[in-house]
Amino acid sequence: MSERTYKSDALILYHRNLGEADRLVTLLTWEKGKITAVARGARKVKSRLAAGVDLFTHGRYQFHRGRSLDLITGQEVKEHFSAFREDAALYPYGLFLSEITGKLIQSEEPQAEPCALLLEGWRLLCDRELPDPILLCRAFELKMMELAGFCPYLEGCLQCGDAGALLFSPRRGGLFCTRCAESGTLRLSAGTAALARRLLEAPLDRVKLLRSSALQRRELAEAAASFRRYHLQIEKLRSLQLIESMKLPD
Repeated sequence: MSERTYKSDALILYHRNLGEADRLVTLLTWEKGKITAVARGARKVKSRLAAGVDLFTHGRYQFHRGRSLDLITGQEVKEHFSAFREDAALYPYGLFLSEITGKLIQSEEPQAEPCALLLEGWRLLCDRELPDPILLCRAFELKMMELAGFCPYLEGCLQCGDAGALLFSPRRGGLFCTRCAESGTLRLSAGTAALARRLLEAPLDRVKLLRSSALQRRELAEAAASFRRYHLQIEKLRSLQLIESMKLPD
């Protein structure tokens, strides 16, 4: 294999049409991190690349280094998460995992842990026994933030260590007690704070054993949105807009 050609396992985060027949694809790869590449002719019916560059695909890809963008020159599909395309109610949750991963992971360094987490998240969402997909999304977001170095501090007061801290500061990225809190904090219930810690600490596949109240879901959603706005400059995610349009708890 030449120096301008390389291979990597990857997950398709998103894509868009390019020109008359090409597709611009953003992938999260185990070996090369997050990259964007062109799949030439992928929108043609008989293209040998078409099946491998759809959203929610896990595969092994061959790339050729280009002057500005690399080219996808070959692919071997390992998993198609077709459930996301076949079930309109499930699609937004799979999309959320892709979107938040794409926002958090920007490096072109190896990304084995984020790749493994995203792959596990997609698999768990496709499990028909999962009772609360939005709770899994919250756990996934916290874990991906931790891998990316953006995770909020949830183990007591960020300033004095008080274990009973319940005031969340989006600006400072953590919980504070009433003595140390600044203005602009969000008050969480004790149950919500405990649930957030559990979502971060527990293995992702254990989330299906957890339950949440409507209050906890609302508080987690508000805290997550405010943290995204302040630290990631994310105002809206298409996936969450779709979830809201279905009138499901977020």
